[in-house]
Amino acid sequence: MLDTSGASNSEELLASIKRLTRIVLDKLEEGSKERTLDQAQTRLYSSIVMRSIGLWQEALNPRPRRRLRRDLEQVESKLTSQESGKGQD
Repeated sequence: MLDTSGASNSEELLASIKRLTRIVLDKLEEGSKERTLDQAQTRLYSSIVMRSIGLWQEALNPRPRRRLRRDLEQVESKLTSQESGKGQD
């Protein structure tokens, strides 16, 4: 049985991220044209845009998270083997 709610949730997530990105980009553009944003606000808006674009990319392509999980498991196994090796000294 195929679960279509996952696809629906993914589409909603992408739409929300796209909407957020568009709003913040519009505010950033408007503020820079009118010179109403100070440097801190510009950095804040820019970081929000970069993070939302990153979330958008993760939602479109969740594969890197699997790779990250695999890498984390490898590091954990190395640490476990090192700790068990120290206990034998």
